[in-house]
Amino acid sequence: MKFKIPDTNYIKICLDRLTRFKPVSDRYNRVMDDVLSKCLIQSEIKISNLSAFEKLEIVTKILNSAAKFSSDLSLNNIIKNDEKEIFYLTKEDEFFLNSKIDFFALIGLIEEENLPLNLKKLKLQGKMNSFQVREKYSTLFPVSKVVLVEGITEEILLIEFAKKLGLDFKKEGIFVLGAGGKNQVARKYYKLIEEIKIPIFILLDSDAKEIYDLITPKLREKDKIHIIKTGEFEDILTGKLIKNALNFHFAQNMLNGENEFEENGHAVVELHDCFKNNGWGEFKKADFAKIIREYLLQAKNPPVSDELKLITDEIKNL
Repeated sequence: MKFKIPDTNYIKICLDRLTRFKPVSDRYNRVMDDVLSKCLIQSEIKISNLSAFEKLEIVTKILNSAAKFSSDLSLNNIIKNDEKEIFYLTKEDEFFLNSKIDFFALIGLIEEENLPLNLKKLKLQGKMNSFQVREKYSTLFPVSKVVLVEGITEEILLIEFAKKLGLDFKKEGIFVLGAGGKNQVARKYYKLIEEIKIPIFILLDSDAKEIYDLITPKLREKDKIHIIKTGEFEDILTGKLIKNALNFHFAQNMLNGENEFEENGHAVVELHDCFKNNGWGEFKKADFAKIIREYLLQAKNPPVSDELKLITDEIKNL
């Protein structure tokens, strides 16, 4: 069997995919098929005919060929123990987690700059346990809670607001997962409760009563739903914060009105008008969320609504 020795950049991609916050078998099957298709040379082996055992054996040999030395697989045991705390593991999952892929040697090949957080955690894993590494270096992994949200605004901003309120998601292992829209939340939750043991916090807009009714019968005791009282996430940003952020971003002081963007369930409508009237182009939620984040990163004491404080407390106490 001839194969190409994978380069360091490809090793990094593989390790990243193998240690993301996704079901174990999904990760391993994807990586194995990719490695076999990219690295085997003039092989008579038909990948689709291989068993999972045969695939893993070959892929382990290919990946380990990039390492200059062998380790005692102690890092593999740490990874396996972390996964046991997070996921309901199938026999196939456990089979993959017992692989001889040399994580310790392979992560040693990777430069420390610009690492995704899951690889940063592996790189820093030494005498400290995983939770000590997460606490000290804000690595997010291992994940301890999931916050399931409807859209991009919450994905971008919840972590920044929580940090201003004294809750560091990366230190606490709180993973924000976007469902891709209101109508996907229930489906995503049903899937998650089959896969993970850890608590799930669900944040819904005020118009998501139907979604709430779908989830409630299946809601685990450890999980919690919060429905925003009025409108959507943009509506629980204070008017003062929105004005400060827009003035900061556009480097001007055009917005001074006392009654703009108040918490009345119509912030998005008002923002559409504001962008149009000021010549700022089309209002887009994702771009707006980045403007708010930009402001939060430099603001010392930004005005935060009571409901955002409540949401943060509920996540913290879950």
